[in-house]
Amino acid sequence: MENAPKRVSRAYVGFGGNLGDPAKTLRAAAAELGRRAGDLAAASPVYRSDPVGLTDQPPFLNAVAAIDTELDPEALLDVLLAIEAEHGRVRDVRWGPRTLDLDLISFDDVVHDALRLTLPHPRAHEREFVLRPLADLAPGIDLRGETVAARLERLAPQGVRATGTPLM
Repeated sequence: MENAPKRVSRAYVGFGGNLGDPAKTLRAAAAELGRRAGDLAAASPVYRSDPVGLTDQPPFLNAVAAIDTELDPEALLDVLLAIEAEHGRVRDVRWGPRTLDLDLISFDDVVHDALRLTLPHPRAHEREFVLRPLADLAPGIDLRGETVAARLERLAPQGVRATGTPLM
């Protein structure tokens, strides 16, 4: 059937950055994601986060958005990578400073493990800068066998603070 409605999926995307004007970059990236990939259904507030891994760099701003999309996970990943590149993302130092980082955290109940894309995100459940804003939107979703809220409750603080600024 050519006119059958396409399946709409709910995906959660993590936003982060610590170079340039990260607040402005995150807002611009959220707007661009909505234009290219679907309906931005909700967004968390922005959080300030201590760096993880490479700690000798400025703090990050982080947020999460929920998007309702007709794209499949791989196509959504392509959009995220394109938006990062357009905002000057350079991938030269792992966990290093960046203008923009967009991570596909989860996509409906899809479990996918491939070199290019792993769902849910393989480290999201360990990171307060992902769990805290994700809990604002979807505390009950399953993230690797446990709810976001339960994982966040057990996680030791990692230097994530509310800014009071909305993503959108």
